[in-house]
This record gives sequence, C-alpha cells and structure tokens, in this order.
Amino acid sequence: MTLTTDNIPTVPANNPIANSFSSFDDISRKVLRANYPANLRKPSLTPNDRSSDSNSHNIEQILEVLISTNLNPSNTFDHDLLDLLVSGCNTINTTDEHMTSKFSRIIFTFCSRHMVRLNDIEAKQPPLDILINFLIESYSKATQISYIVDILRALSQVLYDNGANCQNLHQKILQILLPIAKFDYPNLEIRRMAINGLGNLCFRSGTKLQEEYRSIYEVLLSNLMTIEPNFDDAAFLKVISSTLRALQFIMNEDKTIVTETFGETIEAINRYIFFNADELKKFSLNTDRTWANHVNMRNNGPPSPKSPTRSRHNRTRSLGRSWLNSDSELSDGEHVQTRRRNEDSRIRSNAVGCLQSVARAAPKLLYPHWNHFLPDTNASLSSTPSLFTLIQYEAMPAVRISACSVITTMIDGSKQYLAAADDREIKTSFTSLSAKLGAIVRELHAGLLQILVKESHSVILIQLLKCCNTLVNNTTYERLSNGYLSRLYNGIVKFLVHEDNNVRIATMTLISNIVECKSCVEEVENLLHTAIINETLANGTDAINILAFLIKLIGKSNQPASIRIEAWGVLCACTRTHFIAISPLWEQINTLIETDLKCEDVNIRTASMMFLVEYARELASACVSRPNDAEDDNIETQQYKNLDLTKVYEWWITVLVQHVQMATNDQCHAVRAHACDFLSYIPASVFSSLPTEKKNFCIKILLNFSKDEDESPNVRAAACRGLGVYILFPSLQQDTKFASDMALTVIQQMSDSNLLVRVRSSWALGNLCDTMVILRHVPTILINPSNVNQGVTPRNANLNEFLINVLWAKIVKAGLSASNDNDKVRPNGVRALGSIIHVLPTNFIIREESGLIKDVVMALIKNFESGSLKVRWNACYAASNMLRNPNFPIGQKSNTWSVQLYDALIRAVQTSKNFKVRINASLALATPTTRDKYGDVTTFIKILQAVVTSLENIDNLAGTGFSEVKYQEQLKNQVCYLFDDNEVVET
Repeated sequence: MTLTTDNIPTVPANNPIANSFSSFDDISRKVLRANYPANLRKPSLTPNDRSSDSNSHNIEQILEVLISTNLNPSNTFDHDLLDLLVSGCNTINTTDEHMTSKFSRIIFTFCSRHMVRLNDIEAKQPPLDILINFLIESYSKATQISYIVDILRALSQVLYDNGANCQNLHQKILQILLPIAKFDYPNLEIRRMAINGLGNLCFRSGTKLQEEYRSIYEVLLSNLMTIEPNFDDAAFLKVISSTLRALQFIMNEDKTIVTETFGETIEAINRYIFFNADELKKFSLNTDRTWANHVNMRNNGPPSPKSPTRSRHNRTRSLGRSWLNSDSELSDGEHVQTRRRNEDSRIRSNAVGCLQSVARAAPKLLYPHWNHFLPDTNASLSSTPSLFTLIQYEAMPAVRISACSVITTMIDGSKQYLAAADDREIKTSFTSLSAKLGAIVRELHAGLLQILVKESHSVILIQLLKCCNTLVNNTTYERLSNGYLSRLYNGIVKFLVHEDNNVRIATMTLISNIVECKSCVEEVENLLHTAIINETLANGTDAINILAFLIKLIGKSNQPASIRIEAWGVLCACTRTHFIAISPLWEQINTLIETDLKCEDVNIRTASMMFLVEYARELASACVSRPNDAEDDNIETQQYKNLDLTKVYEWWITVLVQHVQMATNDQCHAVRAHACDFLSYIPASVFSSLPTEKKNFCIKILLNFSKDEDESPNVRAAACRGLGVYILFPSLQQDTKFASDMALTVIQQMSDSNLLVRVRSSWALGNLCDTMVILRHVPTILINPSNVNQGVTPRNANLNEFLINVLWAKIVKAGLSASNDNDKVRPNGVRALGSIIHVLPTNFIIREESGLIKDVVMALIKNFESGSLKVRWNACYAASNMLRNPNFPIGQKSNTWSVQLYDALIRAVQTSKNFKVRINASLALATPTTRDKYGDVTTFIKILQAVVTSLENIDNLAGTGFSEVKYQEQLKNQVCYLFDDNEVVET
C-alpha cells in the first residue's frame, strides 16, 4: 500500500485506549494538512481497530508518512512541529525500538534542517529535556545496531548548539556517550555517532561544561592516537573525521585545554592534516593531463602543451561530470574512488580546523612546530607536504579557504617572533633559529605569490591576499634580503583591474600595508614611481604608476563607492610614509577632495576628509622637523629642506577656507570630527601667523563642538583633543580668556558618559595643567620676536590671572574624578593632579591640607599600586611633580598622609617588576630638597634602607620582561641621585 495522508486513520476521542495517541494523531494531521493542499479523508476505525496494537500500527503509518514527506518549513509553524515532537515522545513506547528508530529519524530531520527551536517555549519541562530523556531511554532499551545508530544520530543533532541549555542532563548524557566513544569500542558507526554527540554537546557550551572538557578531550584524542589505524576502512576514516571536528569544538570553548596535551594534539593534527596528500598531488596532475587531452581531442588535434588550459580548480570541481557524456560512463570503481577522495578531503578539512583552533588558543606554543605545517624549502612534487600543498592541489574550495585562513591565523601576532628571521647566507656548523625563520619567511612569500599568480577562484584569491597582508604586517624586513616587497607588489598589481570588486579592495588593502612598511622605504619609494599598471587608451595602452592610477580611479564617478574609498585609503598610506612622493600631486588631489566633499555618499566624503587630515598631519610634521643641519644625509630630511614655508602658510589658509569651513557644517559627524582633527594639526608657528578671524574661527569651532551635548561623541572627543593641543601654543598661553574657557569646557566633558570623550578631555586637562607648570617657571613669555613688531608686549605670567580662583578647586576635583576612572583615563588624571598641585597657591594648600590635598595624595597612592603599568608610572611621576611645590606640606606633623605616601613609594621601588615604575618612584623620593620634608627619623631611615636594598637588587632581573632591561641603567642612576643630594643626606 502506498503511504499517503489518506491512509492515516482517525481515532475516536472517547476511546480510552487511544487517548494517548489522539493528540499525536491530531498534530500530525495538522502538520501534514499544511503541506498537502487536498482535503484529507478521515476514515473511521472499526471497533476491532480500537486496540493498543492497532494504535501502534497507526503510529507506524504516521511515522512512515512523516518520513516520506518533504515538509516545507514555510508552510508549517515551527511550534506545530515542536508540539509534534513532544507529543511523539509522550506517545511512542521506548521499548519498541523499531518505532523509536523511525521517530528518531524524524527528530534528526527536524533538528538538522533547523525546523524547530527547542528553547523558545517556556514550560514546566522544556521540550529539549523531553527529547533528550526520550532518546536516552530509547537508547538504553535498544538492541539492534541500526536502531542504536538512528537514536544516537538524533541525540547528536538535538545536542548541537544546545549543550548550554541542558546542564541538568550533562552527567546523564556523558554516562552514555563517553564509554562508547572510546578508541577501543568495537562498532565504528556507533562510536562515530557518540563522538558527534560529544562534539555537539561541547559546541557553544562555554563554562557550563567546564569541568567535563578534560575527560571528553582525552577520550576524543585517544581515537586519533591509535597505534595501528586501518586507513582502508571507510568507517574508520569517518570516525577520524568526526573526532577532529569534535576536538575543534572543544578547543574553541576551552582555550587552555590544549596546553596540557599540546604535543599529542600537534602530533595527531600533523598525522591527518596532510592525509593522502601525495595522492592528492598526483591526482591533480593526472587531472591536468586528462583535461588537456580532452581539449585537444575536441579540437581534432594531437595533445599539445600549448593548448589553452583552465584553472585546475575549476576543472576538479566538476570532475567526472563536465567532460563525460553521462554518469553511466563512470565505473563503480570510479564512484568509490570519488567517495574516498571526498572523505579524505573532509579529514583534511577538519584537521585544518583543529590547527586553526590551536593557533588561536596557544599561538606561542605553536611557534616551534611551524616547520610541520609551513614550508622551509622550495615546494615540489616530492617535497614534504605543507599547507601550501592543500591550497594548491585540494579540489574542495572550502578546504583551500580554510588552509589560507589558518596560515593567516598562525602568522598574525607573530611579529616579535619573526623579527629574528634572517635569510642571509652565513656558513655555520648548525642551522640557527634565525636561519630557519628566514627560510620559512622566504618560502611564505614565494609560495603565496606563486599560488596568487595562478589562482582564479575569487573567494580563495581574496583569502590569499589577506594572508599576504598579514604576512607583510608581521614581517620585519631589516634582516632579510632585498626585493621581497617588490616581487609581491609586481605580482598583485594586476588585480587592481580584476573583475571582482572584492578582489580589487583586498589588493588595495595589501598595497597600503606594503607602502606603510617603514623598513623598506627606498624600495617602496621606487615602486610608487614605477609605471606598471596598463591603462587602456583610445590609441592603445599606456603604463602608469600606482599614484596616477589611484588619482584617476577616484576621479571616476562610475566606479563603486567602496573602490573609491579604498583608493583614498591607499593615498592616506602613501601620505603617512612617503609624503614627498604625494606632495607634488597636491593640485590634482585637491580637485578630487573638492569634488568628493560635495558627494552625496557619506563614506566618500569621510574618506576624502580623512586624506586631508593625514596630509595636514604630515605637512605639520615636516614643518616641525625641518632640519637646520646641512650635513644631514637622510633623504627625507634633505627633501624637507626644500619646503617653502611661505607656500606652506598659504596652503593652510587656502584649505581652511576651501574645505574645512564647509566640513564643519557637514551633516555627517565623521566629517565634522575629521575637521576638528585637521584644526588640531595646525602647527603653532602657522597658527600664530594666521589672521585674527581665522584664529577665532578655529577656537570657536573647537569650543562649540566640545560643549555641544547634542553633538556626536566622536566630534566632541576630537574637539577636546584640539583644545588640548591649542593650550600648548605659546601664542594662546598669553590668552587668559581662552585658558578659562578651555578649562571650563574640558572639565564639563570629564563627566561625559562616553569613554572616548573622557579620554580626550582628560588629556586636554593634563596639558592645561602642564601649561600652568610652564608658566610658573617661565616668568616672562615672549612667544615670537615678530610679535614685538606687531605691537604685542611681553608680560609676566600671573597664574592668579591665568585662572580665576574658583577654577583651582574644579580642576583638582576633575583630576580626582579622572584618577578613579577607566584605565585609559587615569594616566591623564594623575598627570593633571601632579601638575596642578605643583602650582597651587599656598593659601589654597593650607586651606585644603586635610581636604582636597589629602584626597589627591590618597588617589596617587591607590594608582601606585593598581591599574595598568602606564597608570602606575604616571602616578609616581605625578607624585614627583607634586613634591616640587616648595609649599607642599609633606613631612609635617599636621597631616597623617605623609608617611603613607612615602611608604607607598618605597613599596613601588622595592616590589615593582617594571623599571619605569621604579624609576619614577625613585624620582619622587629624591624630589624633596630639605631634610625636614622627609618627616621624622624613622621615615627617613626607611627611605635610605629602601634605596640601598634597591641598589643591591638592581641586577636581579628575575620576572623582568625583556623590553624592560633597557631601563636598568636609568634606574641605577635615578636611585643613586638621592645620595648625590649632599644637603639632604648629610642633614
């Protein structure tokens, strides 16, 4: 009998035997009716049918219909399907393994196709728990292997991405799965289902399964360490593939687990990541020859090496189908071989995924094992396989993409490790680590470039370009031979005109990083001027350099916005490192900026304004670092000498009028933020020469933007930074009104809810307080000799005039608030406190000795001992700055915090592992100029003992980072400085 929905009988509701079945029957009909447009007939049961045996037969019919029906999720509510599963669990007898097997297949189908969401419905007993308990009970009563496999497959699928939601059932699940997942369990298919279940249980379980990861990991790893693996058994290979997949899930959840068995894990991955790689290469070469012969036969000619060929990977994707007349022409043996190759690819793919997880979890532990996966010699057919073997010969694009991704992950963040690479030939009796790394770096560049040139798959091409990008970012080229970047640049520049826009974007990103490589400045400078890109003209083609190409590309309005934005990004990179190459092209670029700032696309306006900011910053840097030494041989320095300061001044005026004034009124907050950034890069010498209305414009924009609560946080932050720059200008240090306005504005922004705004405003506050220190020690300010000619009279810096009295307390309170803020704010907060206390009037100090002054001291002590290292050494330096105030009441009996301050500084000198913290703490201890500042004899003796102990232990570098060693001598000099102050010591 053919199974249809018409064959499902109905059961009267008043039949007590069938009551447990009626709900399941009704829900099943509802689900099937949604997928069949025809009306369902409902034949009645005869009295003889109303028995439990008949119900069992009817359930089986329903299950057969559900299995054979291709349910359309768009026609069925997911809660109906979930009700169907829950009802089935309550209806089907778990002792009937034939029935539970069929229902398990339905559970598997619904869950694998994501037709139900097991955690969306709140109930006394969640549907997820009902399904898991049903499957566990069914498993415990099943005897036939095929039924057990169906049940375990359903359980595995139910557990996928639900491990965190069934924490109360973890032990129950593991008691079933762990024993049958062990390497010595005889039935391979059952073992594979158990392994899949363990992997899916771990997937996204996070810390809720933390205590069980170790035992699961050991069971899984044992499957890969089999002494005598049977690689000819397809079932065994499936177990290996599932195990690698499950291991990947666990390592993603618990990154520490791999460190305890790192050697065994790497050995297992190395065993399977290149599984049958030799056959892979041979098969790929045979495919090449078969395709070439096929093309030649179709052209009615003998095979020729010059016949047109396609990409190897375009051919192998459709191997056995694209050039055979029908599937029947494939023999059974060829089908078996194809399935075997696919299984091999899955093993390699899962092994690559495991290596990716290891590279993310323990990158430094993986460094010594790079030679197992990355080539250190020129690759050939007979050489040791590497990840490049998979990229070059693997037929499955997904595996090749994964191989590219894992190389990228391994290289990313390894700059310090690769800094030792040296590929220069030095004859020694052994191969050093530098030479080994040099060989790996050489082959990475050569291998990636070789594959890039031949690759045609766009997605893989993008991954290769990203991999090259990461390689360039993490390679230090000083100790390497010349030409690496030139060869890479010449190989990828053709992709700038690729048909896929994503490939073009990835290429420009890579070129940006090549251009910004500061260790090969001259080499890259030559590349920028090399005409290598072919441009199609009316009368033929012409080669142009990258800069001309980018300018023309940006100017083409028919180009996609993403391409033009990325082109602006490359020009920004060129500006940062090769300003002299960009500056002659300003007139052409200026036209593009004017056009793009009027563009409707917000991102294009932002990109063009970003370039203008980068250009302004480099121009300002060139003005500041313009040398006076005629003997300086640095090429860039010599070129800076040719800058005409008159033209530079005119440039700032022109750009302010032409672009920046319009940008400050732009609707896009990013453009306005960049306008504020531009204003902050105006050099002090240029600003002092600007017309008064232009100065007022700059100050007004920054003050208004920073105070505007309706403005974007990015704009307010950029404006605060600009104010922090301007307060350091000598010309504005004379302007007490600007100083007061700036102080009030910055203090207001210190309480902003946005962290970036608080970071920038705290930096500006620190600069304000530093300026006050400068004014304290420079009684007469003469900003520019030309000012005298302009009628500006030099005057004394009166701090009481500089800031009104009420601002003293506000600045101190703002600094205290910042010193207790985020670690990014605290360094500037303590810096501001140190500087403001340095210049506080005596009457203020006396009045607040037990108030704000005490709070400042306690805040600094807290920051000596907590927070980032930057916070700590800034706090120690702030203490030194504070103690430079001759009227500061340190050491006096009128307060209790003097001893606490000295004790905290002593602890910093003696216990800190960071030399910069110890240097600044020693500086603070050496700052008082008289004996009475050190308090009583007990405190003074403790300080001297701390200094002596510090000198004795200064050569003990245990626990000290390598980067700290360079400060050792500076610390020694600073500690000895206290003994040089004879007045203090002798007293």
